[in-house]
Amino acid sequence: MKPFYWKVTNNIKNFNLKFNIFLLVVLILLCITYSSKNNSQLENFQSFVVPNNNTELNNNIIDNNVDEVHHLYWTGGYDSTFRLCELLIDQKKTVQPIYVSLVLDNDCLSEESCNKLWLRRNRKEEGKSMNKIRKALNEKFPETKQTLLPTIFVDEDVGSYEFNQHFDNLFSLNNLWPKKRKIHQYKFLSKYAFWHKLPIDIGVVGIHKKSTLYKFLKKNLTEQNNNKIILNKNHPIGYIRFPLFQRPKGELLKTAKNNNYDDILKLTWSCWFPLKGKPCGKCPMCKERVIEHPDH
Repeated sequence: MKPFYWKVTNNIKNFNLKFNIFLLVVLILLCITYSSKNNSQLENFQSFVVPNNNTELNNNIIDNNVDEVHHLYWTGGYDSTFRLCELLIDQKKTVQPIYVSLVLDNDCLSEESCNKLWLRRNRKEEGKSMNKIRKALNEKFPETKQTLLPTIFVDEDVGSYEFNQHFDNLFSLNNLWPKKRKIHQYKFLSKYAFWHKLPIDIGVVGIHKKSTLYKFLKKNLTEQNNNKIILNKNHPIGYIRFPLFQRPKGELLKTAKNNNYDDILKLTWSCWFPLKGKPCGKCPMCKERVIEHPDH
């Protein structure tokens, strides 16, 4: 007859084995459920009906051919203005600039009514810069009177509540945005482009190399037709194009000098928190500036 302690030991071993098997089964089921949920979210996200032929964009009409007209998020800033000049002057493209006047940093309804600390308060300066840049381009490069189309101003949100929920889920799923930022400007810019199925360039250079977004872009961007794109158009940022990714600001300035439009870049505005129309000199955009701000 086997001793009592042997039976106890054997029972413990059997229990541990069964418990481990149980945990393994639970883990497998959780993985299947999680994968199924994600796939369901992606399918639901893709199934939203959007306006045909990119017709109505927040009370603005885009009736141009997407294949012939290059769309660009333009702010009057250094990066987006360089891209504007590169398209108009170097590549002889027709450009449709799009300016988003919505508050993109937080849940405030407008800049004027917001008393939160983190809010870019430079829309007035950006507007002045865009007007000066357009005038300077038209004078120095007369062909831009036809190839630089009137700016579309976006002042309304897009998408239904359900669309926003699915979009938020996918953004969280990819973990592309800094967790300390509950609301990120790329969210709306990406959503707007996706909602209208409209490829749009974004003039952004300053993506921190240690960020998840930088690593994602480095892995997933593909060079195509003098641009950098994400091939998977079902991805939340699939319709955003990143032509300036990994191109330093100094390199852009050198190109502008070689092609005779560096004086245009001197009219750009970058500061997020201007003081009485003057650059603060302290925000990240001021510190990254490679040329002096214009005197507004």
